[in-house]
Amino acid sequence: MAYHLVKKLKNCILAGILGSIILIPSNVSADSIFKGLRGPTNWQLDERIIYSKNEKNVEAITNNLILKYWNGDELGGWGFISCPYKYISSSEGSDNGVSDISIGLGPRGRIDKFNWFLYGALAFPTGNFENKLGNGRFDKKIGYFVTYLTTNKRFEIDGSLEYNFTGENKKEINPPNELASGLVTGGKLSNRVRFVSGLTGLIKEDEDYSLGLRLATRYIVSKSLHSELVYDKVIDSKNIPKSSSISLFFRLNF
Repeated sequence: MAYHLVKKLKNCILAGILGSIILIPSNVSADSIFKGLRGPTNWQLDERIIYSKNEKNVEAITNNLILKYWNGDELGGWGFISCPYKYISSSEGSDNGVSDISIGLGPRGRIDKFNWFLYGALAFPTGNFENKLGNGRFDKKIGYFVTYLTTNKRFEIDGSLEYNFTGENKKEINPPNELASGLVTGGKLSNRVRFVSGLTGLIKEDEDYSLGLRLATRYIVSKSLHSELVYDKVIDSKNIPKSSSISLFFRLNF
């Protein structure tokens, strides 16, 4: 099983890179280090490799590239476009392919020690719904990211909030709308390493929910490149399978 997953992971990475050339992907959600800050340049390529498994033994490997653009200092704008490539395995079988593409934009800015992003986004049903690679529906989202950063940059608080207006899927079912949120805090461990921890949550309109723990550490290679390792674990839920995941991010500013 482990060999099979490693082999599929290699295929996901290669296919995801190829997909990014054609579609230029991205996915924004939850909270991480410097979540509300823009990068040092106008463009960023965000590569994310995510392995997850839930209590129903459904395993997924997602390769997601995010192309972001932002401008301005105290006030500006930003946008992103995204296309995750997913491999999924369960007792019913396995499959892989492009998942749901997302695109979004909005204003961003800085007020003293507070950095913020607002956005509206659309998720398109480009993933195979029958094989569980996509949701099979158009979703409309609004959200924000914020980072409070002390003057010496040693301490930070990062938060996010996103409301998802779910659409009707291909089975003519409209799932409940969703509110996703997260809050982490931490800071500088050394000149190259930062660490944060906190909670993430998802609440559905029908009152189903999940609550998760998040740990994240960032290694700064240079001004233009850093990597991030993120661990997530659902610690409480109602009618949502508990799961855990580990993610490796690479971000290139150019």
